Amino acid sequence: MAKRLAIVGVASVSCWLLMNVSAAFAQVQSSEQRACINNVNRAGISVAKQQGKEDVNCIKLAGNGDLMITAQACLTADIKGRLLKKTNKTNAVETKYCATLPNFGYTNAATVNQYSSQAERDLLADVFGANLDAAVINCETNKPGCLCQQKITKAFDKLAAKKMAEFLKCKKATLKAGASSIMAIEDCVNNPATVGSIAADTKGMIAKAAAGLADKIVDECDAESVTNGAFPGDCDTLTGVSLANCIDVLVECRVCQMINDIDSTFVNCDVFDNSTLDGSCDSGAGPTPTITPTPVHTATPTETPTIDPALTFRGALIKSNGDFNYGGNPGLAGANAECNARYSGSHACTINELLDAEMASELDGATDYNGNLVNTSFWVIDSMRPLTEQCYDSGGSLLVWDYSTAHTGHFGTSATLNNGTGDLGTPTAPVGCGNMFWVGCCD
Repeated sequence: MAKRLAIVGVASVSCWLLMNVSAAFAQVQSSEQRACINNVNRAGISVAKQQGKEDVNCIKLAGNGDLMITAQACLTADIKGRLLKKTNKTNAVETKYCATLPNFGYTNAATVNQYSSQAERDLLADVFGANLDAAVINCETNKPGCLCQQKITKAFDKLAAKKMAEFLKCKKATLKAGASSIMAIEDCVNNPATVGSIAADTKGMIAKAAAGLADKIVDECDAESVTNGAFPGDCDTLTGVSLANCIDVLVECRVCQMINDIDSTFVNCDVFDNSTLDGSCDSGAGPTPTITPTPVHTATPTETPTIDPALTFRGALIKSNGDFNYGGNPGLAGANAECNARYSGSHACTINELLDAEMASELDGATDYNGNLVNTSFWVIDSMRPLTEQCYDSGGSLLVWDYSTAHTGHFGTSATLNNGTGDLGTPTAPVGCGNMFWVGCCD
């Protein structure tokens, strides 16, 4: 079995020294420092998620014979520029939130971007082997095998995203509770006694994603007798639950390494991935942390805001039909103004922002400002969709959203929300603008 090696490694003595240097400069982080840490981490999850989409797309294009380059080259080609957009957002988030640098649990935007995408590509190599071109199944000659690869890749990417999302939530809560050293952050990875840690899986969200991976393997691969040979990496020859468990260990390793690399933590990933010190996963120790001077605080502490500034999703407006007529102010402008009034600094969420919030597990138990559970659907706001799917008034301006009926042939699109799990559904077929759905507010 191939060893999953860290991108950056240091000797154990160096790790010990860095841990002690880090601890020496440790202190409770201010609200500004916490916002920097949490927002940059969240942006990193978004980068990793996009790289996962790139991986699936490369497998799909290669399987269909639609690539002009090799499948392996496709992984870093960023064909539509979407990964660049995500990495640019990380840079922008750092500029916006990191004027006061944290003392621990943080590296920088460039490091976060690099290792967030690298971890996803390394995971793909773990599952499919070093040469993706040799592993991809041709859809013309083996359609079930082709679909099996695509669906399982999506499933283990989702599992990785859930682990990262749980870590992020735990880290935010730990920092807000007054964590003063890197060790408290490490507990959010491998300490089963830490509420919300990856190891604890307090709400069972990781177990659910792992079970979904196993179900996909059984239903989409085993049932079609195409599992053998479909994943010629570290889990080759396995099927069913055994394959799912093996992939879960690979995911555990890469997520652990990613956290070490982007946060300068020192979790023992070799033990974390399968509870055994067996050399299966070398620990990414991350870059040497930059020690920053202790920030000077004013005598009067800044009041902690009611809404954590690190969140994408801040809450929801009450149900509205497609005209978005809030406070007598119609259209998208009215929704933006109402979001800002209810959740200062926010605007009406686009579908991409809702998807980011889903990956960060921010939609679990979502409510509107009156305390009502968002338990049906959000309106989809997406400038890339046809105007006829945006409740558009042909007599008005772009994306006014001011028709509340469908008599002109104009409709709106919605995305269902499972309030208990925080999972968004795929945007539905267009429906009449007179339907009543929620509007999310995002930062």
